[in-house]
Amino acid sequence: MYWTLSATVSAMAAYGSAELLWLNLLFIPLLFRSKKDILSLSLLLAISLLSYYYFLNYVSSHTPDMKEGSVIKSLTWSSTVKIDGAKVKGFAKDSNGINYYLIYTLESEDEKKRLQKLDLSNKEVSVEGVLELPEPPVHKYAFDMESYLRMNGAAVLFRAKRMTASAQVDHPLRRLAERRSAVNEHIEKVFPESLQVEAKALLIGDRSSMDAELSSQYRKLGITHLFAISGLHVGLLTVLLRTAAKRLHLRIETIDMTLVFLLPCYALLAGGAPSVWRAVSVTILILLSSTGKIKLKMDGALALSALGFMLFKPYILFQPGFQLSYVAAFSLLYSAKYLKKQHSLLVISASVTAITQLALLPILLFHFYELSLSSFFVNLVYVPLYSIIILPVNILLLAITFLSETIAAPLFYIYEPFRSGIGRATAWLAEFQWQVWTAGRPSVLWLLVMVSSIACCFVIVERWNRKLIGFAIVLVPAICFQVKPYLEPHTYVTFLDVGQGDSIIIELPFRKAVYVIDTGGTVMIGPPTWKTPEKPFEVGRQVVVPYLKGKGISTIDILTISHAHLDHMEGADEVLQELRVKEAHFPAGSIHEEVMGPVIQEMKRQNTKMKSQLAGNEWSAGSAEFTYMSPFDDNYTHNDSSLVLLMKNDYGYFLFTGDLETDGEQKVVRKYGEVQLSPLILKVGHHGSKTSTTESFLNFLQPEIAIISAGRNNRYGHPNDEVMERLAANNIKTYVTAEHGTIILKMRGKKLDMNASREKKKDSN
Repeated sequence: MYWTLSATVSAMAAYGSAELLWLNLLFIPLLFRSKKDILSLSLLLAISLLSYYYFLNYVSSHTPDMKEGSVIKSLTWSSTVKIDGAKVKGFAKDSNGINYYLIYTLESEDEKKRLQKLDLSNKEVSVEGVLELPEPPVHKYAFDMESYLRMNGAAVLFRAKRMTASAQVDHPLRRLAERRSAVNEHIEKVFPESLQVEAKALLIGDRSSMDAELSSQYRKLGITHLFAISGLHVGLLTVLLRTAAKRLHLRIETIDMTLVFLLPCYALLAGGAPSVWRAVSVTILILLSSTGKIKLKMDGALALSALGFMLFKPYILFQPGFQLSYVAAFSLLYSAKYLKKQHSLLVISASVTAITQLALLPILLFHFYELSLSSFFVNLVYVPLYSIIILPVNILLLAITFLSETIAAPLFYIYEPFRSGIGRATAWLAEFQWQVWTAGRPSVLWLLVMVSSIACCFVIVERWNRKLIGFAIVLVPAICFQVKPYLEPHTYVTFLDVGQGDSIIIELPFRKAVYVIDTGGTVMIGPPTWKTPEKPFEVGRQVVVPYLKGKGISTIDILTISHAHLDHMEGADEVLQELRVKEAHFPAGSIHEEVMGPVIQEMKRQNTKMKSQLAGNEWSAGSAEFTYMSPFDDNYTHNDSSLVLLMKNDYGYFLFTGDLETDGEQKVVRKYGEVQLSPLILKVGHHGSKTSTTESFLNFLQPEIAIISAGRNNRYGHPNDEVMERLAANNIKTYVTAEHGTIILKMRGKKLDMNASREKKKDSN
């Protein structure tokens, strides 16, 4: 066990900083407490250093040299390859085992159809293109391509401009991939449509068909793990095969050795997730131990399994699935004494759920920023339901459909309504509010505090059975972490990098209020074509929501939609689905615009207060004051009817102009021209278009800083050169999200700090 922990520290040091190796010294008191001798201590330190250099060598040998210009390589696609819209993408390795994330843009629909028929999984291809380092994330809580590559053993992107498939290569992995694909097609052919998503997830580990709504329901209830192949599946299959062997009077040793061979094949067939390999490897070690070939205890088998994983694929340590799977398994293993003392099946089930939920809490918060509060109770029902009914029934139905679809038909007729009822119950449960704790991502220090409190809780409950004391030890850090934002004295104004669109988040001191101005959006031109991805990028769900949740924000006090254009409000319904919005503001007259339909519908469903706004409407929160300076009537004219919001706080003024253009700017100047707004930070109108930010408008405002929200390489040429020259001529510091990424302004009193996600530089005033 100590060897595995030491190797884990070494792997982290190899990928991060060598200073992390000092963490191995923490194992010394544990070794002496376990009455280990000096030889064990020396061996542990030696393993730490050796494994560190092993992992360091692995990292360097699996990182390609960055070459400028065109590169030609022969690569073999992994089973992750996917044709999505006009892109073919996935991981691919060269002959030296170096992994790349390969992206190839299809030239025609005919080429797409040809490659779909070809099946590229585990196929060798010749590619020509360029190597690229991954772009930094749009903000620290968004998807991070660099981290994604690292946890899959890659470091660079290979953007191919030409790809030629080689001749078919007969390889065991490819044959297994073909079997998996065949099972997938079989499920699509014979299973009712309503049962296909579940069958694919439970039987072959394919969750790609799960839609956002179903995924959200399972996440809220904390039962997403039930849709992943894990120890439950492997254990059930092992028990079924061993039981069948006994009934057929086969030698149990023979069936055990057969399982040792078949279980790895099943792991590959099921998609090779860490939870599957963990369950398979531990089961194999236990089977070998039962035959007397090796002597190994359960904790040793689990530790050896994890160590083997890390030695073979060190990068797997960074995968959430690996972390969740092994931490859950170890937490239950080391709680075995406590569980054995329980005599009620219900108490045991509740204890198992509580132990795993507590153990996984820091990992879940770090990766997903939130935790389901209802999962404890829901899992008490759903785990037995899946273990005893749903999983066995799916296995049985798959087996029967291979034998006879006629026999399977009445079984589907019985099972489908039953499963639909469970689906309706799941959707109903997921509708309840306040069942998700959105705490935000904890820092390293907070992670250490949480892990320490959970460990103390386990020790106190197991040794002295003091459940209330143990619960209090866990609860106190959780409450402190929740309260922490409400002690924050700074104002934050964040201009999210949402591409060609706007999204601004205002956080007042002591979390008095959180306001969101616009949510970005993707502008689709024309109907879907062969180039359209299966799951188009959702700015609201993938950029705006992660930022808010990452900061522990679950409620938006006011959502302002500056005007009814997709690049400002298309993501609003996604934000409404994921977070609670108390009140929504939009320009007078815009509610009847066609594009507002889905957003208004979602607002009604969420019981969000909806208010049309005109110039002069105002409110205050804490020491901040807010006033709308446009529009002046309910004759909605799109850009020039943008809601223009003025914020005043201890620092000065902030003006958020939406897509206000020349006519709208002149109306504002005529109405408020005598008002002094200094110092002022301006959100430049209409992404820096030449139809906005006129000289007279700048003369009236005289801003010190200007922020422009625009997409990189956008088709409109924003920001316009004339606008940039005008801003420069007025000595206005200008920042553009296309260049700087997400821009965060942090204020307290008259002090202003500015940070940008794409350029590692910091300005202070």
